[in-house]
Formats: sequence, structure tokens, C-alpha cells
Amino acid sequence: MKKFWFFVLLVVFLTTTICTAEVPSLVGKWTGSWSGYDDGKGFTKSENGSINLIFLAQEGRIFAGNLTVKLENETEIGQDFAGVIGLDNKTLYIAEFGKGYSLGTIVSDGEIELIYLADGKNGSAAIDNLYRIE
Repeated sequence: MKKFWFFVLLVVFLTTTICTAEVPSLVGKWTGSWSGYDDGKGFTKSENGSINLIFLAQEGRIFAGNLTVKLENETEIGQDFAGVIGLDNKTLYIAEFGKGYSLGTIVSDGEIELIYLADGKNGSAAIDNLYRIE
């Protein structure tokens, strides 16, 4: 009987610990590079620091911010975004207000990988590797 109660207490403890995992804070500045495929251009690749994200606000698992992408011709494109962190505290879902979506993974406290997808005319797909700088 003691083994049974020990097992019940262990399950309750582990369940409580798993459910109360701390949501990671993304607030701050992130920078990195991307590689992808653009309709009409083909395969593309950036240099380090060509994409910058600023997570401006976060409440629980919901966040908002803006991003800037530096293109090959030095043109910068900026747009706002909002997203959520999945229940696993690792998966990211982001809607960019201009166009497209990103699905991502929090690799560590200082690293994120995003997969960007945009459909339709001028559609594209890209992998973004971002690192926290502030």
C-alpha cells in the first residue's frame, strides 16, 4: 500500500512541475540570417545581421513586436507581428501583419529558429536563425 501512495504522490508532483513550467521571455532584440526560396528569384541567402526582430511586449504566452529585413540591395523592409508560444514553451506561431507566417522553435534562451512561409504571388519560404543581442 505504501508503494501505491508513493506512486500517486510522485505522479502529482511530476504533473504539477510540468504544468507550472515557466514561459520563456522573448522580450528584447534578436538578430541573425536567413536562407530561402522566393518566387521569381529562386534560392536566396543573407549575411549575418540581415534580419532583426524586436519583441516589444509579452503577456504570458502572447507577444508582439516588429521586424526588419535587409535585402541584398541594402533595402530594408519592416513590419509588425504578433504571435504565441505553444503549450510546450518551445514552439512559436507568428503572424506578420504585412504578409506571411512563421513557425518556430526556441532552441535556447539565446537562440530561435523560424520557418517563414508566404503563399500567393511573390510567395516565399525561408529559414531564419536568430540570436538574442539584448
